[in-house]
Amino acid sequence: MKLTTTLLLVVLGLNAMAQQEANIVTIIDDLRYRWDAEAINLKNYQGIQEFCLTEAYRQKTIELLDAIHHWDTSLYFIVKNKYDQSQDREAAATLKDIEMLETEYSTENFKHFITNECGELKVIRESFDPATVRQYEKDIKNFEKELVRYINSITYRIDIIDEHIHHLDLE
Repeated sequence: MKLTTTLLLVVLGLNAMAQQEANIVTIIDDLRYRWDAEAINLKNYQGIQEFCLTEAYRQKTIELLDAIHHWDTSLYFIVKNKYDQSQDREAAATLKDIEMLETEYSTENFKHFITNECGELKVIRESFDPATVRQYEKDIKNFEKELVRYINSITYRIDIIDEHIHHLDLE
């Protein structure tokens, strides 16, 4: 009886772990596509202005990033376990990319960057003068260039992690 119960728990545990790994791939796919759509909105003056001026939109974007980081952390432990068992090179690359996303592009770092961007946007808007419209347009282009570079860096990391997991046989 005790042996049967132990075996049942082991089988259920392995099944739950396999199900979590399969589900995490689907979850990360969904988060990737949601971020990719969000990133498109954030990469221009109108999108970032909406972000800076709308609390609900800001909160929704931060919650999406929090979800991405939560699931990437979960993925990290699954991939780490795979790497520890097999020394798989794809797993090693995935771990490296997750670590970079979780350190350099954390939600806190994003908040810091975006707070600065919103402050810069406010200065640009407040200094608008119809007589200096060319300078205003130049300021907006410079602003967008920096913003796009940062958003593209985050997007690249999220997308590459998603690509890795499809090569790891986690499904």
